Amino acid sequence: MKRIFAFVLCFMVLFSLPVMAAEDVQVLLHGEPLEFDVPPQIIGNRTMVPMRKIFESLGASVQWVADGQLILAAYQTSIIAMRVGEMSFTVTDVLTNETQTVELDVPPQIVDDRTLVPVRAISESLHKTVGWDGESRTVTID
Repeated sequence: MKRIFAFVLCFMVLFSLPVMAAEDVQVLLHGEPLEFDVPPQIIGNRTMVPMRKIFESLGASVQWVADGQLILAAYQTSIIAMRVGEMSFTVTDVLTNETQTVELDVPPQIVDDRTLVPVRAISESLHKTVGWDGESRTVTID
């Protein structure tokens, strides 16, 4: 009986660690914490956050096109287009008609029925300054 209890306890601890690690990542926008319905997660050494919340918090409007798993966002004169699973996205300035391709280390992906995107790449494409404090596991956006 003690072996079964020890096994169950070890199982619970081992499988709860990734969840606890994911929940302790914090994102601050202008010093204020952002709350997400799916917690920020570190995937491939990149902090991933729900796409709608980050785009809207940064002042962009966002649209999800389910058929192609496509994310479209508009911010000032820029249109951002990214697709789940792709390692790059485009930013098009509608005034100059110039398009820039941004390469990603980790692609947008669906986790717990939410589309997660890399917070740094998104924020910087919207002309924000991004910082990372590894000790406190905090992303800062200004």
